[in-house]
Parts: sequence; structure tokens; C-alpha cells
Amino acid sequence: MRRLLLPVLALTACAPQAQPVQVWQGSGRVLLRDQSYRLTFTVNDQTHALRGVLENRTSGVKYLVDGTFLPVQGGAEVTAKVTAGDGAKLNASILGFGVSNVALKSDALLSGRVTGNVFDAQLTVNGVRYAVPFIRSP
Repeated sequence: MRRLLLPVLALTACAPQAQPVQVWQGSGRVLLRDQSYRLTFTVNDQTHALRGVLENRTSGVKYLVDGTFLPVQGGAEVTAKVTAGDGAKLNASILGFGVSNVALKSDALLSGRVTGNVFDAQLTVNGVRYAVPFIRSP
């Protein structure tokens, strides 16, 4: 019986652990308009990879978030690319000249520091940085 128990314990130690979902609410003045956001993501504890969704609650648009959540003393540093994913694309032509597959939504960079239940974030869109502070939702 003891011989059987050791391999079972070794296998359960290697089993993937459930990653808790983190939900954050925030708002800021982005592109000259007040915007409300919900950030939902998971973090892989071994690789520190962050994956999730940033929802602009003002416009209803959802963006994919992919980056890192690196632990530092007193909190974590977040750096993540924000993309529109497979959103709408522009295809247009006039007199034989045109554009094809141009995304209508710009990609962005979300970065900042998490301390406790506060995420002091910067959202960089087209090279312009906007402060978007987030609070962790219960």
C-alpha cells in the first residue's frame, strides 16, 4: 500500500493548480473621454504569465490582455499588451488604391504596479499615456 501511495502523491504534486480569476474595476480619462474599465485575468504562478480581458464598459468593447505579473517586494509589476483580437478590419479602395485588413481599434500597453487591492496603471495608446487606477473587486 505504501509503494502505491508515493507515485500517487508525486503525480498530484505535478497536477496543474487552478488559477484564481482576478477582477479589477477602474476608470480614467482616455482619448479625451471618461472611460470605465473592468480588467479580468488569471496569472500562472510558475511562469508569471498574465492572460485575460480588458472591457471598456463605456463603449462595450472587449480587448485581449497578454503579459506578465511579476512579484516584487510589496506587490507586483504588470506589463501587458492590449489587443482588439479579431475585431473589425477596414478594407477599402478608391480607383484601385486602397487598404486591406487595417484594424479599426489601436493596440495598447497596460503597465503599472499592484499594491494590495490597488493597481496604479498606465494605459498607453498610440504613444500617449493615460492614468487608469484600478481597485480589486471582491
